[in-house]
Amino acid sequence: MNEKNGEPNNKELYALLHISPEASDEEIRRAYRQWAQVYHPDKCQSPQMKEIATENFQRVCEAYEILTDEKKRMIYDIYGMEGLNSGLELGPKLNKVEEIKEELERLKRQMEQEKVAAHFQPSGSILANLSWPDFVDGDGIMRGMVMASEVQTQISKHTSLAIGGNLAVNSNAGGGATTAILRHNLSPVSSVEFMGSIGLQSLLGMQSSRQLSVHSTAIMGITMSLRDGSINLSNTWSRQLSETTNGNIHLSLGVESSIGVGWRKKDENMSASGGIKIGTSSFGATAHYTHFFSAKSHGRIAGTVGSGALALEIGGGRKVSKSSTVRMLYSIGIQVWSFGRGYCFDTSLYICKLSHH
Repeated sequence: MNEKNGEPNNKELYALLHISPEASDEEIRRAYRQWAQVYHPDKCQSPQMKEIATENFQRVCEAYEILTDEKKRMIYDIYGMEGLNSGLELGPKLNKVEEIKEELERLKRQMEQEKVAAHFQPSGSILANLSWPDFVDGDGIMRGMVMASEVQTQISKHTSLAIGGNLAVNSNAGGGATTAILRHNLSPVSSVEFMGSIGLQSLLGMQSSRQLSVHSTAIMGITMSLRDGSINLSNTWSRQLSETTNGNIHLSLGVESSIGVGWRKKDENMSASGGIKIGTSSFGATAHYTHFFSAKSHGRIAGTVGSGALALEIGGGRKVSKSSTVRMLYSIGIQVWSFGRGYCFDTSLYICKLSHH
């Protein structure tokens, strides 16, 4: 754009070939041949001069390509390079100046909408818990529901803010929480996050991460409960084991101290992970495998075993639109409580997990 009057700079290519905007196709071809010979890189011996000549030669070739194309030249004469770089499709229907202007304005509006969407990213999910044993006993099939939503926005080039909330209902009880996370990139290899949560788990926390090497990353965090004032420290070290696999070690010190090790592998066709966690009063191991049948559908199997639960989960999901996915998971589990000598066995079906972003 011209800085003085806001008009597009649509004379630069003509000046580059030393011709007028009213030049004929033959005059453009003659000028191109002349200046292509002048700026041809093979005529320069010095590396510095060859680099400059190459750049000028490419600009001359670009000017020739645009000005010898009738429709490209029409767009350039109206809107300059901005019109050509906007992605305007030069189909057979765009023969009139009015049609080209209308299409360019439509593309401008589309680009503005995409720019806003890139800085404002909402997402959400709905999870319904259906219990077959409760249904057979006549207590109803719906056992509980969880709804969650989050909005992320880019405050500046290096700072982002995420605000989210969730609401859970289970049998006769329910609760919710609201969380805000402020993230700032200190450098290309380090960042810091500040977190606050109000609800079932009222917390304040801070977390910093740093890339130690090309393949290794360390994360250190601290959280404080607003209910009882307890403090929890955490450290995570992760390392890239191969192009598709990474491993991690997690250490947590607090009311419930624990240490865990895990791994994750992901490629175009599958995703798998596993981990073992040992705490001061509990232990557990988890594993999952997901196979991607196509870009829209996948199947999943997962298992959990530990001091308080034994569960197997089978299911899958399918992308139903550009921004929505539905997943159905069938879970068979055994949970143990210490009331007398009894145990509780539970079989549940998880259905309708809808994510939108």
